[in-house]
Amino acid sequence: MDMRLLRYFAVLADELHFGRAAARLHISQPPLSQQIRILEEEMGTALFLRSQHRVELTEAGKTLKEQAPLIFAQFERAIDLTRCAGRGEVGSLEIGVISSAMVEPIPRALGVFARNHPQVRWTLHEMTPAAQIQALKERRLDVCFFRVSHEDPEIVSEVVLREPAVVALPLSHPFASRGEIALRELETERFLSFGLLQSQLARFLRDCCVEAGFTPRIEQEVVELHTLLCLVREGLGVALLPASAQQLSGGGVAFVPLAAPRPEVSLHARYRAETPSPVLARFLDTVRDVVNSGGAR
Repeated sequence: MDMRLLRYFAVLADELHFGRAAARLHISQPPLSQQIRILEEEMGTALFLRSQHRVELTEAGKTLKEQAPLIFAQFERAIDLTRCAGRGEVGSLEIGVISSAMVEPIPRALGVFARNHPQVRWTLHEMTPAAQIQALKERRLDVCFFRVSHEDPEIVSEVVLREPAVVALPLSHPFASRGEIALRELETERFLSFGLLQSQLARFLRDCCVEAGFTPRIEQEVVELHTLLCLVREGLGVALLPASAQQLSGGGVAFVPLAAPRPEVSLHARYRAETPSPVLARFLDTVRDVVNSGGAR
């Protein structure tokens, strides 16, 4: 239905006089009469009883008069929501993460985004990098975060954070009080790692050891960072991790910097190469702003 017809009806229903209604609408009386007839044809019923001296509402007209304000309000709300969606102020966002990515700046960015865009519903999905990429291509995710680069023409890979790798050691380890450790000094250690088949980060750090002159002896492979830190805490091995992993440690683990040339680990945001939705564009801007303002410490 043309909303203009409904507005003409509302004014005439208020005035019950074609001349006064036409004057309020800044049109002449014949076009108003014509538009009301069109509306009645669309509705399939008469809305007004017309006589030479008066205009009255039919029962159908009375009902429409009651409903018209609700229709106008819903129409305005629909317009407002549409405009908000176009600006990225309403909508939904599906975000893929790995556990080691839930460190600054991502939690801070999520907090800022939630406060600034309360009408956007976002959901976190903890998934392996391979599962994230698959979900991204299948449009089950809008953006995902994991370590190390991933070359794919369908996917944009944007560096969010670069940080050095460190050694996680039990506090009882002889190296725990060191200022730094050369990677080659870990040659005889038992290593704990994320799964080599599932984690690009794990493969990257293993390759760093190979470049340093040894192949690490990996005793256990795990999925979650918390599990890995618990095993380190109990003295079951050492681990190479991004420096930000210290934020998730519950204590009992020493994090010692590696001597130069130390490996550098990057955290990437990944999203489809097509133009981001307004909601995703706003979220990515929030992540960038948090990083640039020092939110990634």
